[in-house]
Amino acid sequence: MAKPVPAGRGSRVKVTVTAVKERGETLLRRARARSQPLDHLVRAYVRYDERRGDRLAAAVTFFGFLSFFPLLALGFAVAGYAVVVYPEARTQLLDAVRGLLPGITEQLDVGALASARAGAGLFALVGLLIAGIGWIDALRESLHEIWLKDPKADGNFVTKKLMAVAVLIVLGLCLIASVAVSSLATSATALALRLAGLAGSVAAAWVLKIFAVAVVLLFDVLIFLMLFCRLSGSRAPWRQVYRGAVLGAVGFEVLKLVGTYYVPLVAANPVYGAFGLTIGLLVWINLVTRFTVFAAAWTATAAATRR
Repeated sequence: MAKPVPAGRGSRVKVTVTAVKERGETLLRRARARSQPLDHLVRAYVRYDERRGDRLAAAVTFFGFLSFFPLLALGFAVAGYAVVVYPEARTQLLDAVRGLLPGITEQLDVGALASARAGAGLFALVGLLIAGIGWIDALRESLHEIWLKDPKADGNFVTKKLMAVAVLIVLGLCLIASVAVSSLATSATALALRLAGLAGSVAAAWVLKIFAVAVVLLFDVLIFLMLFCRLSGSRAPWRQVYRGAVLGAVGFEVLKLVGTYYVPLVAANPVYGAFGLTIGLLVWINLVTRFTVFAAAWTATAAATRR
């Protein structure tokens, strides 16, 4: 038979918990008063939480996942045509995808995609338009929520869909330019190191790696600038959001590094079986989307910090 709880013990525990909570809140207020970056970080989290950032990210994740494979198929189909004039196109695309998420290319029949480039390209284009427009719409509405803007204030149905297609095209061009410029810059740097007699050294390898990352970061910053300046509906000048764009770009590269280990690990887990790649990719896309929405909240609350 259970012993009765002595009278007053429950109330004492409740008082203790309340006192600890109040003490923690007091310490946090003092820390925020002393540290502007901490105050900004807390306000960004409050904005993210109040606007239901996790739910917004979930909607973007769903459409982003649906867009991923059509985008990949379309890329390989285009590379299949580009091989005629540029033999390294397919190899560079594989390297780019492998650099983003190793383990993905090993799960796909790249040869079949390349040989069926016309059919794969057509179906991929249709799938990308359907899922991609939904992805951009969900991302636009999420950024509007974070910036406290009306998600329906960007024109009529046709205008929104045309804007989504335009954003998809710009993102695709940025991806292509990132791969091309990174490849050219790496080749040029390797040539310069070879002429200087440093080819094959550890220093040369590090220089090439850092240079390639810097080029990719530059394009990431441009993408986040476009998202935060235009797609968010804020119409804020670039100089007001560039810190948030840099934060988004650096965080995205860190999450890419995490993905290089996490996704193949989940894909190889026998517990998930044939769904391992799908689960790993979904979780990774959700992490990226949550971080993007939080970076938007950090950027949107930066104006109050400056004041």
